Amino acid sequence: YLVISHDLSVVEHISDTVGVMYLGNIVEFGTTKELFKNPLHPYTQALFSAIPIPDPDAKMNRIILEGSIPSAANPPEGCKFHTRCNRCMEICKHQVPQRKDMGDGHYVCCHLYNDGTEGTAQAEDSRKDRQKDAAILSEKA
Repeated sequence: YLVISHDLSVVEHISDTVGVMYLGNIVEFGTTKELFKNPLHPYTQALFSAIPIPDPDAKMNRIILEGSIPSAANPPEGCKFHTRCNRCMEICKHQVPQRKDMGDGHYVCCHLYNDGTEGTAQAEDSRKDRQKDAAILSEKA
């Protein structure tokens, strides 16, 4: 079956694999377990940051998407998400990112994860931030 939803808290319980789409393109794909443990694409991270947490004391870093929403009929050059991405680099504005195999059936289309780009350090910083958020939630549980 194919389920299309913006409600990731439901998707987690009914899906074995997840594909995250932005403007008609899959930007990240993987097993549900892997994707929920380690979201990589900035759009996926923004979606995950919007999942409600049933603990009123939990503090999560919400990612607010700013910038202009591009037209699906006339998408921007390069990465379609670059107009709203808070981690946009110059390469994102001109070159479509290729799918990168991150292991364990996890794929991402983002210049942050292409070797040799300035985004590699940004990606590592983002991973550390997500680990801190997960640790806070574990302490609250």
